[in-house]
Parts: sequence; structure tokens; C-alpha cells
Amino acid sequence: MNDIADDIAMSKASLYYYFKDKESIFIAVAEKEQKYFIQEMKKIIDTSFKTEYMLLGYVDLRIKLLKNLLTLGKFSTGNYLEVKPLLNSLMQKFRKEEMNMIAGIIKIGIERKEFYVENIKINAEFFIDTLRGLRQAAFSGLTESGLHALPPKEDQKLKQQTLLLIGFFIKGISNK
Repeated sequence: MNDIADDIAMSKASLYYYFKDKESIFIAVAEKEQKYFIQEMKKIIDTSFKTEYMLLGYVDLRIKLLKNLLTLGKFSTGNYLEVKPLLNSLMQKFRKEEMNMIAGIIKIGIERKEFYVENIKINAEFFIDTLRGLRQAAFSGLTESGLHALPPKEDQKLKQQTLLLIGFFIKGISNK
């Protein structure tokens, strides 16, 4: 808490007034990042002419969210394990919101006759879970202790694989 108070030029007592511990700060900032993601995603959905652009916008924002959460507080593995139970609850809630967003995009694609999908929920879940798998694979083999950013090589690979996945996904559900 001392380091955090110093970093934001606030007294430790003031910090404790708002947050009981550093894990509470982490959760509060993660919630704020997720809300920002949802707001930005809604803008993309409202202004995109093609559902393909909505999905591309989603993926771009999702990678930015991941990067923001990595740099957030520079938590070590030990701190992450302390926060993990609280974070799991937050992530489950966020997953439901993501599912609704992606299902909504697929539904728009169906209404616009860009997509043909029999089960929107299964396709949305597949899309989100596959992207999560790519993100997890990007971190496999990397040291967990002190990881604050995805190394450039893995970052580039994640972007390439994500674009490839979107291409496969869109071709798979397109009305052509």
C-alpha cells in the first residue's frame, strides 16, 4: 500500500479510507476497465456498418483490455493468487456480458442477412472461448512472476492468430 500511495501521491491513510487493501484496489480498477470496454464496444456496435467490423473491434478492444490488466498495479503471481477468488467472480460476470455482446452482434448479422446461424448462444460461446484459448496460449511458457506485458513476439503472434480466427469464424457463419 505504501508503494501505491507514493505512486499516486496520496497518503496511505487516504488510500485506506477508500480501499481496505491492495486487492480491493485491483478489483476496483479491473471493474472500471471492464466498464470502459463495454462502453467502447457499444459505440463500435452502434457505428459499424458491417458485423465483421464489430467482431474486429471487439477483438482489438479485448486485447487492449488484457494489456491494461497486465500493467495494472504490476501484481506478482503471489498477489494474483490472493485476488484470484475475487477476480473469478468479476470475470464470470464479465463473461456473461461478453456473451451477450457477441450474441447481439451475431443476431445483427442474421438480421442483416450477413450470417446464418442456427444457435446464436453456442456460436457466441465458441467465439469467446476460442479467443480465450489464444490469449492463454500466448502466455504459456512465459514466467508468471512479474509478467507485466506480453512480449512483442507473442503479442504479434496473438494478433495474427486472432485475425485468422475471425476470418474462419466469419466465413463459417456467413451467408454466401
